[in-house]
This record gives sequence, C-alpha cells and structure tokens, in this order.
Amino acid sequence: METISPESLVGRHCRLLRAVRDNQGRNRFTEQPLIVREVDNLGRHMLLVQFDDGSTTFLFPTEVTVQN
Repeated sequence: METISPESLVGRHCRLLRAVRDNQGRNRFTEQPLIVREVDNLGRHMLLVQFDDGSTTFLFPTEVTVQN
C-alpha cells in the first residue's frame, strides 16, 4: 500500500503551463488534469496526471502549477 505524505500533490488538480502531448498523441493545454501519482525516476521527480477523458501522461513539476 502506498503512503501519501501530507506534502503530497496526489489528488490535486493542476494547470498546464505549456502545451503537452498525452500518451495517445493529443495536444493538451486548457485542461486541468488530476495528479494521480508522484514518481522519482533516475533522479527526476515526475507527476502522472490524468485528464477528464481518462488519458494520462507524465509531466515534470515545472510544467504545471498545482491548484489548491
């Protein structure tokens, strides 16, 4: 079971700071995806975000602004 720390961004929405491409190849910009997981991979911190239609993609924290 994964423990979510109080500082975790999981479960919060974010706003994209630039256009990004999701895993299906669609360009995204105006959506406010949900952060579903935080991952550290090869020394890089990344966020797995999910859009309203269910598609997901990994983003760097510098590519989003987290909403309260």
